[in-house]
Amino acid sequence: MRRFHCLIILISLCVGTLSGQPISAAPNAARYDVFLRGQTVIFTDVRTALSTPVNTNGDRHTLIGEGVLFRAADTAAALVALPSGDVALHPYIPRQSEQIVTYWTASANSRWLAWSFTMRTERGTLSDLFLVEGLTGENRMVLHTTSTRGLGVLPLAVSNDGAYIFYTRRTDLFDPLPPVLDLPVESVLRLQTESGNAVALPESPACPCLTAFSLDGRRAMRLAVTSDGITVSLIELNGLLEQTIGTVRGYERPHFAVFSADGKKALFRLSRSSGRTRSALALADFTTREVRLLTETLPEPLRPLAFTERADAALLLSLNASGTFKLTLANGAIVRTSADSYLGTLP
Repeated sequence: MRRFHCLIILISLCVGTLSGQPISAAPNAARYDVFLRGQTVIFTDVRTALSTPVNTNGDRHTLIGEGVLFRAADTAAALVALPSGDVALHPYIPRQSEQIVTYWTASANSRWLAWSFTMRTERGTLSDLFLVEGLTGENRMVLHTTSTRGLGVLPLAVSNDGAYIFYTRRTDLFDPLPPVLDLPVESVLRLQTESGNAVALPESPACPCLTAFSLDGRRAMRLAVTSDGITVSLIELNGLLEQTIGTVRGYERPHFAVFSADGKKALFRLSRSSGRTRSALALADFTTREVRLLTETLPEPLRPLAFTERADAALLLSLNASGTFKLTLANGAIVRTSADSYLGTLP
């Protein structure tokens, strides 16, 4: 009954805060390469090379379903930029306010959206987690929580099949937070979306730690900051077995870790606040059980986006401005491939 009551509250909030044109499907079966140039989302038809720019003013640009979800800077509403050139309100995610905060993350294949809703109440916080297929699929509540300590749910990742959502609980969700790919966390839980069962990953005394997850939801990588440097551990989630893979010395902080599609490799950025070299890219190879620096000579501050299909290279995004780069894993060579930031391909 409590779960049903919370859902009614959420529906009422959505109806009260969301209005405007509904999201409509793309007019044809075209595929689009999607880029971000400043505040402009660019949909480029793969077949015709014709582009449609859509001006946005916001953050959290996320490729999902048939569009790009983002948070408007002026209203804090969840909006969707579409290949048609339109901007529509998301059908489920309510507008943020002093009492309501929302977060979301998409699967690597842009098929599944996990989003959370946290509301302040007189007794603490109410926080729910939802799973949606694409933009307009069923909005399914998969977790309901309440807290007298102000804890809310923050989704960290969702697997490509929608079977697992990784999340953490925090008291600072109403404060400005970095992207979840660059956010060290104290504890992580893996939720099985069909059963609703959640299992905590092994805890580490070195955490909060940056944590990344394989695309199938069966592996996790923990990057712990220790006195020796950055220690990389692999957690096999079917059994919760954790093994240390290696340590990268001379750096103080890991950032933006991503897995390859097969779960056998992971790439991440490193930084330090002292010395001549301030950032680097490192590769963890879980087959050979080794971690190695790929390059300490970056053309500008870069972060990993994704591995290529063959996993012999990776795409990187500029942290200073728009721009996409390609990193060859064999020799660490980096070349610019676009002046815009690549978000992915639709559908």
